[in-house]
Amino acid sequence: MNATEQSGLIRGKWYAWIFWGVVAIFTLYEFFIRVTPNAILDDLQKDLDATPGSIATAMSVYLWVYAPMQLLVGVLFDRYGTKYIVSTAAMICGVGCIIFSQADGLVAAGIGRGFIGVGSAFAFVGAVYVATVWFSPHRLALITGITVGAGMVGDSIGQLPIAELVAVSSWQQVVLVSGLVGIGLGFLMLFVIPRRPAWFHEQFKDEQVDQPGLVRSLASVIRNRQIWLIGCISAILYLPISILAALWGTSYLEKTMAIEADQASTLITALLIGFMIGCPIVGRISDTLNTRKAPLIIGAVGGFITMGLFLFAGSLNMTSMMLLMFIMGLCTSTQSIAFAFAIEISPRELAATAVGVCNFITMMAAAGLQNAIGWILNSLIDTTPEADHPAATHGDAGVTAGDFMIAMAIIPVLFLVSIGLCMLLRRTGRNTGD
Repeated sequence: MNATEQSGLIRGKWYAWIFWGVVAIFTLYEFFIRVTPNAILDDLQKDLDATPGSIATAMSVYLWVYAPMQLLVGVLFDRYGTKYIVSTAAMICGVGCIIFSQADGLVAAGIGRGFIGVGSAFAFVGAVYVATVWFSPHRLALITGITVGAGMVGDSIGQLPIAELVAVSSWQQVVLVSGLVGIGLGFLMLFVIPRRPAWFHEQFKDEQVDQPGLVRSLASVIRNRQIWLIGCISAILYLPISILAALWGTSYLEKTMAIEADQASTLITALLIGFMIGCPIVGRISDTLNTRKAPLIIGAVGGFITMGLFLFAGSLNMTSMMLLMFIMGLCTSTQSIAFAFAIEISPRELAATAVGVCNFITMMAAAGLQNAIGWILNSLIDTTPEADHPAATHGDAGVTAGDFMIAMAIIPVLFLVSIGLCMLLRRTGRNTGD
């Protein structure tokens, strides 16, 4: 009797979907609480007696905690598995939400968002890691794509629906309930997810003599030039989400198309829907064709074309722009394949570390470019002391459509760079060993 049979649980069975599914729900929850401040920003500024700039600083604590944590979470999953880590992480998110809901000032709000950032850092990587354990490698891109799609659902829920809930209650109540949900989700994962089976490490026991330490694990992945390539490609493909959907897209569309905020939000929603639908589809295609490189190239080319057209939003009507945003989401959804590629170019025992490093590069680039576009806009307009950074006022004050077009032009240029980077990727094939 082999180790798989002795463990009582076998890879690829129906219960694998349950083990992965509860962590995917955590990913959805993480995306939801990540974007919640966008829907309650006005109330936050009023109740915390904050300026736009100071509230933005407090809320950004999440991202500056989340991104560096990606370098650690993968190593922890590779060494200890997911059961206790993701359940504890969800509870930390819940505690962070509760602290946030009770905040009477910016410091407390920032601390709460910091806790949320720490816990959230384990959600996506945890779901992907569970997939590497309980699913055959030939389903890896599909499962990764569905996981990213689940996150997009959370992103969508955290926008207009939350605003409507706050309108009939208060942002404190909504965030408090979100915290209780996180704690409950933590207990659910603790009871549902099994401990990592012994047979998982046995399948690659010939590839390692001993389990590397934290620093050695991280160094082993970081030294791989292909990891940096795929991390940069992932970051660029994710720009429509991290830049347009998260910060600048609504203001850009309002200025260039002369439309109302709700119409601009509808166009951003079309982008999210395209990305959400595309992730599992491109994942399935990639798995079926047993290739990551070709879909990534196609996505980069599609992103370059659609982002180039996006610069001329003022020349398009609502219907045309909605179709363009949807197609942009479909094209750039190939970003989800990047994580499968990162796993395949790394030792199997360092799968989560590879995903974490790739996600770290993606999120740090997002944070950097958000600010870069802000400072480009800053250089193009005359700012006042009260609004010396466009991000502080969401890019509205003093910014013209032409200013926005110049600032956004950096994105299609980066997509052009990503096409060249894709050409440098080596071809990978799935490891069929179970």
